[in-house]
Amino acid sequence: MQNRTELLKGIRDEDERIFCARGLDRADVAARTYVPKFSDFADPYKTALLLDMVHKQYGYELNVISWGGTEDAERRMTGFFPEYTEADTKEFPITCVEIRHNPKFSRELTHRDYLGSVLGLGITREKTGDILIQDGCAYIFAEKEVAEYIAANLEYVGHTKVKTALSDSYRGESPRGIEKRITVSSLRLDAVLSSAFNLSRGKVSDLIKGGKAFINWIPSDNVSKSVAPGDMLTLRGIGRVRLIETGGMTKRDRHSLTVEIFK
Repeated sequence: MQNRTELLKGIRDEDERIFCARGLDRADVAARTYVPKFSDFADPYKTALLLDMVHKQYGYELNVISWGGTEDAERRMTGFFPEYTEADTKEFPITCVEIRHNPKFSRELTHRDYLGSVLGLGITREKTGDILIQDGCAYIFAEKEVAEYIAANLEYVGHTKVKTALSDSYRGESPRGIEKRITVSSLRLDAVLSSAFNLSRGKVSDLIKGGKAFINWIPSDNVSKSVAPGDMLTLRGIGRVRLIETGGMTKRDRHSLTVEIFK
């Protein structure tokens, strides 16, 4: 068992440290009271940090799993279950909010539109999980009480009138990006993002230096940072790119890549 203070001291980012500290607090309550407890929603990097810390501090005293409402969820809660109980995703206090509108009287609504409207209700991001959009309908995962609040109070997304309903489960498909073949002069962060999103290298460089880029959810302001297959690259306000594989060099000595783009 490692010391909690030493574990947290190794995290430089304040937001990550606060999230992990709160998570360890809830893990401690679960271990002492034998009642399952749950963290807030977090991105994969924070979730991995917390899972690693809990394992180092509690070993096998707790059964720990993460869940976000679907198997492929990106944003997840972490659940802490006493060692004698089975860790069950059904125990997570997560509810899905279904949001519908009439597309005949509205432009296409985006992830940013839905997120902005939900946060406009005074809800913080850590209380909500993934937002999935399919066939003009959005599904937002949130803590149970927060989901109920969204369903009762969300009337508009932007200027579009919407109808909401609660659902215990989500039966839609997991989000899929658009697969694309690109060529780049190098595997630098700025080169890959520029080619994937058809943006000028200069604009992408400015966004990266401005703190808008992430590699596997870790901030990176280094335009020349190398990326590799399996990496998820985020350019905030633009979209995400998963680097699937490298296909060797072209005749013009450029790298051939297969990427999956999410906007």
